[in-house]
Amino acid sequence: MKKLYVLIAVAGLLLAGSSSAQTKIAYIRIDDIVGVMPELSPQKINMDTVGQQYVKDSIMPRLNYVQSEYQRKLTDYTDTTKPKSVKDQILKELQGYKDELDGSDALIQQALQFKQQEFLKPYYAKAKKAIEQVAKEKGYTHVLSSDVFLVAPEADDLSLAVLAKLNIKLPNQTQPPVKPTIPGKKEGN
Repeated sequence: MKKLYVLIAVAGLLLAGSSSAQTKIAYIRIDDIVGVMPELSPQKINMDTVGQQYVKDSIMPRLNYVQSEYQRKLTDYTDTTKPKSVKDQILKELQGYKDELDGSDALIQQALQFKQQEFLKPYYAKAKKAIEQVAKEKGYTHVLSSDVFLVAPEADDLSLAVLAKLNIKLPNQTQPPVKPTIPGKKEGN
């Protein structure tokens, strides 16, 4: 549904652009830009560990408590001396604890994702600022995610210009070859 709204917005921009020659659209994948920032290299940051301390300190104590209560209630439930009404109440509590424990993996994943997003926020802000600067320098009025386009001119991809603005060299990016010059010989001879 979100992509439909984006496509409608792009169509509107393109229609508006045909009536106004000042609209100039570029594209980029900000995730790719952030992904190659040297500060976030795997040698410096292990994204799998971002948020682990938060999970350990804030989520695990609750899950450990629920696990111990579940075990305690399970022992109470198996006690044959308890009346049926008490066992029924214990069974409801057991089900609640079981549901919470079953959802614990999803809860931990959500917490880790939240902490990772929180950690990456300044890097996305840095990339966005560079994108805005490059767009302004090159006269682009709109910059969209490349995911929106099925076909787009390569000249409107701002990725390399933004990487240059951020002083980031791709691992396989090399300097252009330098022509050797022979002293005393003019070029073109």
